[in-house]
Amino acid sequence: MELSLKKRRAVATLAVVAITAVAAVGCSPAPKALLAVERTDMGGARVLVAPCPEYSAQLLSVAGSGGNIGFKRWAIVNDAMGGPLDSVELFSAPQGWSVAESELSDLKGGRTYTVVLDGGVRGMGLDGEVSFTPDRFEALKPGQVLVRDGKGARTIKKSEFMKNDSGRCTPD
Repeated sequence: MELSLKKRRAVATLAVVAITAVAAVGCSPAPKALLAVERTDMGGARVLVAPCPEYSAQLLSVAGSGGNIGFKRWAIVNDAMGGPLDSVELFSAPQGWSVAESELSDLKGGRTYTVVLDGGVRGMGLDGEVSFTPDRFEALKPGQVLVRDGKGARTIKKSEFMKNDSGRCTPD
């Protein structure tokens, strides 16, 4: 049975709320380094997904908080409810994905942004997350990416992030 766009958006919104609630109370394992954020040649943001065989991505969201915006989010959901995803230009849905929320449309100063990827391997949940500020993002040089470091981000070489690492691809 195929879900309507309205129902997919509702499912995506509920998933984001559930992920946020679980993360807030600390009942799930910490997200692994499945995500990195890089600056494109045009200055936009691209999210990279680590090379993990059998990983099925279902939902990707970016939430912004701080400044005078309060809390806003942009989220996409996989139309097939799972499947491969290697990169996403933020604020643009890739083929096979639909925008579920669109309150956020760019990265502005004075705020903190958190990108969350929800998915799994062989039916077991495996999520990724990275938080950063626009200043950290703007400071990225070609060949550098931001990855999770505690609740923030650290800068590493893109080639280091793209190496195979079975530890980050295995659900806890």
